[in-house]
Formats: sequence, C-alpha cells, structure tokens
Amino acid sequence: MNDSTIPSIDKDSGELFHFRPHKLALHLAIGYKRRKLYLIFARPYRTADTREITRLDQPTLYSRNLHCDQDTNALRFYFSPLAFTGWEKEGQSLLDYLLNLGPNRPKILKVITSAEDSAEGHPKGVPLVELLIPEHRMAHCCEGCEEWETMGSENEPRWIVTTKSREFPAYLCPKCHEKDWCGPKTSRVFCDFVCARFY
Repeated sequence: MNDSTIPSIDKDSGELFHFRPHKLALHLAIGYKRRKLYLIFARPYRTADTREITRLDQPTLYSRNLHCDQDTNALRFYFSPLAFTGWEKEGQSLLDYLLNLGPNRPKILKVITSAEDSAEGHPKGVPLVELLIPEHRMAHCCEGCEEWETMGSENEPRWIVTTKSREFPAYLCPKCHEKDWCGPKTSRVFCDFVCARFY
C-alpha cells in the first residue's frame, strides 16, 4: 500500500486518538506522563492490572532528546529496544509491530534513524522515531490523581491543560481541576522539578 493511500490522523479532531493493531481486539493509545511516553490501553479492561502496557522512550536518553522538528513540529524520541508487549511475532520488535498496524490504519510512528545507523551523535542500537500523533490527541495522565485519560463519547470532557510553557503541557482531569488550589499546584511544580533532573 502506498503512503498516499494510507489514511492519516485527523489533526483537527479533539478526541483521544486510539487504534487497534491488526487482529488485536483491544483499543490502544500512546500517552504522556511526566516526560515519559507509554503505550497504554485506551480504556480500562478488567483483565488488565494497569492501563500502562510498556514505556516507549529509552529511559537513559529520555527528555533531553525529545525535541520538535522545525519543519513538522513533530516530537522525536529514542525508542526503547527493551519495550515489549507479548503481541509481537517471534523476532519482531515492538517498533516494527507499531509501524505495521494493518490495512486501513493510520501510521503513528516514522523511523528517522534506524538502530543500525551509526551516524555521529546517534546511540548504537537505539532507533530515533517521530511521533505522528498530534500532542492534543495523545492520552495524558492527570497530574493530580495520576489517572489516565480514556476513550469515550464525543461529549465526554477531555483532560484540561493547566500549563502551556513546557514542551508538553500539564493536564488535570475535570475533578482535580475543580479543586485545584495553591497546595496541588505547588506539589505539581515540585514533582516536575524533580522529574526533570533525576528521572
């Protein structure tokens, strides 16, 4: 299938973008929590202990390498070679699995530099990828109660942006936003400061 015939993600939509890989009866999403990128279940499942499936970005190369490309304004990050779900075929990486979601599904990632590329400044064995999902369509973790956004109806309220000054804005769920006052705000600033320097 040519790239021109592959459906694209609607950037104008305000809904949480979720997807189903080929032959998988689960809805997934890519989410952002405290400078970390995760593959998560797009809705809670009774058989899942947590919404988080696996972390996608390389921990040792985390946010210092997250940057917006000047031309596309898209996020790039180093994909963790240890990221794994159990749905991959034998010998297949999670990155390859997410690059081939199946027919009639939009692409969510694009490889910028492969793991085999030994270009100057590029860590060996760690691919650099570009996230094709717009930031506002990703799932976000509430910085108050640390619950993840979930896919829902069109009328269901999304998490509310509280800070726009960072590379990724901060979000609060509607309930936490209602009781957001000096104490919670101070706590979030402190946690963000710690995460930025020690994680």
